[in-house]
Amino acid sequence: MIKHSTIPSLLLASLLIAPVANAEPAREGVSSLLDWGRYLRGDGDPDVAEVGFDAAIERAPTWPLPYLEQAELAIARREGVQEARAALLRLEPANAQMPRLHRLLAELAELSSDDEAAARSFEKALDLLPDQPTVRARYAAVLARLSRHDRAAAEYARVMEDLPGDHAMRSRYADALEGAGRYKEARQQLDLVVQRQPGKEAPLRQLARFLERRGDRKGAAAINAKADGVSGKQRNLRPLPPSKI
Repeated sequence: MIKHSTIPSLLLASLLIAPVANAEPAREGVSSLLDWGRYLRGDGDPDVAEVGFDAAIERAPTWPLPYLEQAELAIARREGVQEARAALLRLEPANAQMPRLHRLLAELAELSSDDEAAARSFEKALDLLPDQPTVRARYAAVLARLSRHDRAAAEYARVMEDLPGDHAMRSRYADALEGAGRYKEARQQLDLVVQRQPGKEAPLRQLARFLERRGDRKGAAAINAKADGVSGKQRNLRPLPPSKI
């Protein structure tokens, strides 16, 4: 009796041995291979998924989609990153209008610790498809790592238009503003983070650290005192369970 978990692999195998005669342009079965590869990747069988993507590439070596799927797999597994990056760089001249290709190149560059290349690729992806707030946030983070704080702040400002309730993102926006020397604006954003998370310790600590860096020790001490009070209340609200001894 065939186990249920082996059925996807067997179906993929049947696709791999399917005839390709008269395929034009050698893409017969490729879409099915891609679909099964995507399914298997999501179903926790990445090794077999990779076989499907490799087979799709073999049948249609100039078609970009199998390479893009293979790159997604490499990013998820943190394996084969350099090979996937090289493959996409070869494809880039003929597929320069694909936002996804540039986004994947950016993520592969990040995994290769190449922030300069990542910034260039994220910028291209956003030029082609601006409405990508999560991609723009990653671009802003790369710019911040490159100490391009003014540009990072500008990108975070655009992200906040789409995600106004993302407090972690607003905190990173404040960091970028501070890095750019725009201290008044950074303080305004930190105040918003505190106001929109009443009773939370972390935003108060962040504001206190900012004040310390600005030389306002008295103000930092006052905010830290508030944070201490919040921390004590949180501990009182969630006491340890009684000992079983």
